[in-house]
Amino acid sequence: MDFISFLSEYFKATSQVIVVTWWFAFPIALFYLFKNLWYKYIIGEYYKKLDRVLLEIKPPRNIEKSPKTMEQVISTLYGVYSSRNLFDMWFEGKYHQDTFSFEIVGIDGKMHFFCQLPRRDRNMFEAAVFGHYPEAEIEEVEDYTLKVPKDIPNPEWNLFGSDYKLAKEDAYPIRTYKYFQDDVTKGMIDPLATLADTIGGLSPGSQIWMQVMFTPVKDADWIAMVKAVVAKIAKKEVKSNPGFLSRIFGGIFSFIGIIIGGIFKPIEFEAEKKSEEKPFRWTITPGEESALQAVEESANKKGFIVKIRYIYLARHEVFSKDFAYAANGFLMQFGDQNLNYIVAENQTKTYANYFFIDPRTRYVQRKLLTRYRDRDYDGPAMFLNSEELATIIHLPDMSVVSPSIQRVEAKKGGPPQNLPVE
Repeated sequence: MDFISFLSEYFKATSQVIVVTWWFAFPIALFYLFKNLWYKYIIGEYYKKLDRVLLEIKPPRNIEKSPKTMEQVISTLYGVYSSRNLFDMWFEGKYHQDTFSFEIVGIDGKMHFFCQLPRRDRNMFEAAVFGHYPEAEIEEVEDYTLKVPKDIPNPEWNLFGSDYKLAKEDAYPIRTYKYFQDDVTKGMIDPLATLADTIGGLSPGSQIWMQVMFTPVKDADWIAMVKAVVAKIAKKEVKSNPGFLSRIFGGIFSFIGIIIGGIFKPIEFEAEKKSEEKPFRWTITPGEESALQAVEESANKKGFIVKIRYIYLARHEVFSKDFAYAANGFLMQFGDQNLNYIVAENQTKTYANYFFIDPRTRYVQRKLLTRYRDRDYDGPAMFLNSEELATIIHLPDMSVVSPSIQRVEAKKGGPPQNLPVE
């Protein structure tokens, strides 16, 4: 059979498959297309109506609290979780839970801490922070992202950045604050010190933005993810029950596969082979045993869907690649080869190779800047528990002596009890 005859037979067989399956294949494809378009539209409309506020948090000057304190604040914020029914999700756009965006920002050598959140959650957030950091200050401020041009890169400004993801399955925890302890002094080594020193070295006209967005996730979903990894490490098999729709569509696709197989090749019958049962052997290694314990312990904490995004932007005359990779060094501290570590997501990095390099790079840079400004959940995300999250985002303690940190100038206190009142 020559090539032309082969193509003719191929298209003939393909047309037969389409004739047989179009009546249910096309409606399914159109349904999923409409579903995705409606999903993006209705969620976009919901977020347009949602009133959000940006708060700046100034840490106390003599704070002596570890990230465990911030873990309590984050656990309190989990209280915004509420169940969603189908009407809420598909007609109101309330598909996601309320989102908090904790942002560590360096502007002209000064370090700032911001949180962008729905205005309706402001009272709960402030109560949680003041309850654990009574000396802190919180005030509503203008969005700092609006003070730079929207069209970066341009003749005056340049930009570099990336989104981040976990290198392994999300249920594997990262290295948390419990492991940041000095063996001699027994004090905690605050991982924010690295980022604070980097920000302190910024030149005027340059900025570092790190955005950590988080939203609570259903306990059952988080625990199921952890249990699946525990079973994997322990060399066990987790059997899942397919849902009603999965069984229906599975049968349809199986039917299509039989039709296609019958057209392109004859059905082959093979003798049934009896599988030999092998005795179960516990082959877990010491490293796997420690990972198993860490994964199991992580299920005891509240889970969150987390998005980490980093941007370094500066005027061309002061732009330096030394600051472009500051986030990599900061996030590398939380890595553990036996557990998990955070890495840059290649598809969101602001570079391009091979062809049309300049226009493609500009497109990626502006897309990243727009998503940061909009606090958009587009792009890679990860599951972290409250302990992991607090390790990354917390208020630095007094051991971080970098002059870049903007702290409360004076200690707050009430009036003396014997003050005369007229």
